[in-house]
Amino acid sequence: MKIEVLSKGLFSLIIDSGRVGRQRDGFCESGPMDSNAYDWANFLAFNLDGTPCIEAIGEMRLRVEEDCIIAVTGREPTLNIDGSAREPYHSQKATAGSVITFSSGLLGSKAYLAIGGNWQVPKAVGSACTVVREQLGGLNGQGSALKDGDLIEVLANTRKQDKAKMRRLPHQHIDDYGFIESIRVIPGYQFSSFNKVALRTFESSSYTVSSSIDRMGYRLTGESVTADIENMRSEAIHLGAIQVPGDGQPIVMMRDRQTLGGYPKLGCVSPCDISRLAQAVPGEEVNFVFQNEEEARADWLLMTSRRRRLQGEIL
Repeated sequence: MKIEVLSKGLFSLIIDSGRVGRQRDGFCESGPMDSNAYDWANFLAFNLDGTPCIEAIGEMRLRVEEDCIIAVTGREPTLNIDGSAREPYHSQKATAGSVITFSSGLLGSKAYLAIGGNWQVPKAVGSACTVVREQLGGLNGQGSALKDGDLIEVLANTRKQDKAKMRRLPHQHIDDYGFIESIRVIPGYQFSSFNKVALRTFESSSYTVSSSIDRMGYRLTGESVTADIENMRSEAIHLGAIQVPGDGQPIVMMRDRQTLGGYPKLGCVSPCDISRLAQAVPGEEVNFVFQNEEEARADWLLMTSRRRRLQGEIL
């Protein structure tokens, strides 16, 4: 089956679970900005974990060549099939020739479209994920964002039975993308290099998501915080690491971050909260709170366990 891109939206990429374990070879991790929404999209479309899907900013339109099952997720996503509104976070049937239109309710946040089946997208360094900066992955293997007229081949899903129950994530279990609750931060290697005043300032201040955000990093503006380190050697950067350059304005490193960085780091955004931050748009305010690593590990295990249990209940 061919999927034809009729309108690419503002910025649309083919992504999968990323190049895990390849930072040591100089490749960025990449992967979905909102991994929670990505995982749910694939589950609802009857796909295996890690199957490629589309991450889109802005409204995107596609035409499917054959009958298929799709699912759309993200922050306040919308979905239309042949002009008829459909429910996101729900398995949806699209018939041959249908035009699928989907987007996120907030300009700048991401929506995810999963199409059930075996995606015929080449892998580069173990992943189909598109990294424009590194000219790697994607439809042609050279890191190109999707464009109008592109054709994506998806073979039929042989795992799905014709009478399989359609899947739906109940509304109360959809992630809350608001920022009333603080984003949790695990202290990092240079935590002790920030004095108590700087740490208190960071925790008690609101930071605004600037317009300088992309898949590489999110620049925040607000009260300045500085470390007492003048020079340090570059070291590996984890997803969610909060670097503080000389101007004292934090930068949160995201999926397409570089592999090394030489700025001191306050810590790392909890993996439980990084998807929420990834869906923030310029102008939104966020707050942070420090959390020790044992609490963070327990929260992550609990969140993962709840998701697996919920998926079992939906089947």
